[in-house]
Amino acid sequence: MAKRGKKNAVLGMDLGTQSVKTVEMVRKGEDLAVVACVYEPVDDASLYDEAIKRAVKSAKAKKVVIGFGGRSTLIQNLTLPANRQDELDAAVLEEAEKYIPYDISEAQLDYHVLPGAADGQIRAILAAARQQDIADKLDILFQAGVTPARIDVELVALANALETANLDGSLLGLGRAGGMVNFGASKTLIAISDGVNTVFRDFPVGGIALTELISQRLGCDLAEAERFKLRPGDRLDTVKDAIYPGLEDIAGEIRSCLDTFKSAAGGKEAARLFLSGGLVGFAGVADLIGRMTQIETSVFDSFGSVDAGKATADVVEAHGHELAVAFGLACHARD
Repeated sequence: MAKRGKKNAVLGMDLGTQSVKTVEMVRKGEDLAVVACVYEPVDDASLYDEAIKRAVKSAKAKKVVIGFGGRSTLIQNLTLPANRQDELDAAVLEEAEKYIPYDISEAQLDYHVLPGAADGQIRAILAAARQQDIADKLDILFQAGVTPARIDVELVALANALETANLDGSLLGLGRAGGMVNFGASKTLIAISDGVNTVFRDFPVGGIALTELISQRLGCDLAEAERFKLRPGDRLDTVKDAIYPGLEDIAGEIRSCLDTFKSAAGGKEAARLFLSGGLVGFAGVADLIGRMTQIETSVFDSFGSVDAGKATADVVEAHGHELAVAFGLACHARD
């Protein structure tokens, strides 16, 4: 592995089911820049550690931040009385026990106090995951010779990606709300935020489920169905019809998040959705989701206010729409 050297650089690493993605970001004063992006496909699970090694081989960043998600992961908005400020850890722990569906002793907890709470209240975001699940992911990294400096929740990374990309207002305008949707292989992540109010959702339907729908419609195996999903050719309309029910399920979850956000934000509505992940490569997905959710929708395939002029251009061009989580993890360069 290359010797790491840049103190103000962070390597965000997204360990997907079928690929490893990294984004390296540096901070110089108040300026941020993406200096490298890597996409490593994982065709054989037994070679996952080799993909990780290739992904970090040329990185200069001292700090590696990985994302974590899954069934044991919980993101919960909390509202606490202000008179518990001096015993906030205990107050958060009490609230956590109401939401975590397994023994609290098995959980790794963290929380972040949000600005802008009304008088008499403390607002915070609670993040929790099962310790054993975290240990299993760390084992994969250790086998590849990587020791992360920080573990972040993928959903939070998505919100950070939107906030950082919009620092100059170029994506949404300043103070407006937006949404990030990331289509993974086995799940879809949704984050709606205006920087103060945030709604998160982890929905267990992703690209694999849509591939199965194509397989059923066309009567082909999953490998061939995946090829049709990525390169439908003259079967585009048939493939669209096949995946439509799955997209409707995802769109329903997005609409639910938008409604929840509007209620939490006092009637404020998200102005736009940004889509990322492998499924975005399928022609027409952004338009379909836009029509289903009745909100302006586009692909998140660049980094907005963050300069990426030194990044690997061919990787950004081919896989920029799949780098949102890695980019959000690398945004810890702002810290």
